[in-house]
Amino acid sequence: MNANEIQISKIYAIKIGKNTIGVRIMSQSADGSWVGANIKTNKQMIIKSADRFRGLFHKDKPETKTPTVTIDDQPKSKKIGGLSAALMVLADAGQPLDCQEIVKQMLEKGMWKTGGKTPASTLHAAISREIKVKGPESRFTKTQRGKFTVAK
Repeated sequence: MNANEIQISKIYAIKIGKNTIGVRIMSQSADGSWVGANIKTNKQMIIKSADRFRGLFHKDKPETKTPTVTIDDQPKSKKIGGLSAALMVLADAGQPLDCQEIVKQMLEKGMWKTGGKTPASTLHAAISREIKVKGPESRFTKTQRGKFTVAK
């Protein structure tokens, strides 16, 4: 805005940093700056440049389009965790398997997706932890070194 367009006692939108606030102009100083008061906090401020003025302040913000929400007819399927998928593979196999074989079958059937470098080690640690923590209530049992089966 031009300096001659600014009037005393009007409310203007002032750009301060990345924010735009409403300021009521109270007076003009001899050096050409303006004294204004923030309309929300009532704090006084000195505006030295007319470049900060963005025009008259409007309380009503322009209406923005509300985002439309589309609802799918079918709910999204819940992902199966690694231990649940391993339980399903072991139940289908009917015999003890090691973690490499379990992971291979899980990935082939599309039950589990992993981006890790050592999914077999991760699965082995998870199954071992469940056996250790849950004890006899665990879903898995260790039959021999590195091989697991479904608990009965």
